Amino acid sequence: MSELHRSDLADAAPITVEAKWQGAVNEKSGFVALPISLLRLQKQLKLNATDMVVLTNLLAHWWKPNEGVFPRTTTIANRMGVDKRTIQRSTQKLVRAGLMERAKLADGKRAFHFDRLAAQLARRMPQTLEIAGKESLDA
Repeated sequence: MSELHRSDLADAAPITVEAKWQGAVNEKSGFVALPISLLRLQKQLKLNATDMVVLTNLLAHWWKPNEGVFPRTTTIANRMGVDKRTIQRSTQKLVRAGLMERAKLADGKRAFHFDRLAAQLARRMPQTLEIAGKESLDA
């Protein structure tokens, strides 16, 4: 089988998320959309591995830009196999870092908004592109 190179991708037909994940994603399972800039800037944003997984779990519920998300702390803790206090510490850190905002919904639930994260990543796009130019994708 021939090796696929980046230049080959420009000429190829678009590949759907569902096709890429070979059935692990479908209309009922969902997926998480993360900008690569978040991955490239995680060190500069002082996000450790736990913070990244907590943030990814929260972003998995964020589909409408003007609406907050409100997954239960215990749900995320169970997914990650950690204590709910670990999740609480991480969400507090993300709020203090200005990457997300905590709000109360009309029904009393707490919710998180990600406008600040999106704005910060957009502002740092030149830095992200600089980092990308220095990264090596070869093993």
